[in-house]
Amino acid sequence: MKYSLKKTALITEIIGGIALFISLIFVGVQFRENTIATKSATANAANAITVSWYNEAGNSAQSSQLLWDYIKDPKSITTGAEKFQATILMHGLILSFQNNYYLASEGTLDQDVQESLTASISAIKNQPGWQEYWKNRESHFFVEFRDYMNSILTSEFEVDEGIYETLKGN
Repeated sequence: MKYSLKKTALITEIIGGIALFISLIFVGVQFRENTIATKSATANAANAITVSWYNEAGNSAQSSQLLWDYIKDPKSITTGAEKFQATILMHGLILSFQNNYYLASEGTLDQDVQESLTASISAIKNQPGWQEYWKNRESHFFVEFRDYMNSILTSEFEVDEGIYETLKGN
């Protein structure tokens, strides 16, 4: 009887070990799926913030005109209230970019998002309003993001989106 009890205990331990191994595989698969779902939700939320900014600015004739005037020639903005509004509009967008930068840096967002951000900044970096904005507000951002932005601003890389070309003549 003793021998049979030992044999049964050993078989039970083996079955328990196999069950534990299968459970760990299942937990690993679930963890991976949850990580992917979390990254996807974070990417969608980050994108929605940026899209929302563009929609709000683009759907308001007053905001669009103000941004256009500010980017083209910040000296054309003569009232303090309009200068404040233009600055806040720009700041909201760049805060969104900063968030996307950090999410891409930690691997939550795809690296393509960061490349898109680089292209957006490269397209506007030579505009007088952008240059004034960045000079005045650069210190409001995290050091790593400032370094990233300044590397774009000092690079030879430029994107010609056409829309900013018309700013030069208007």
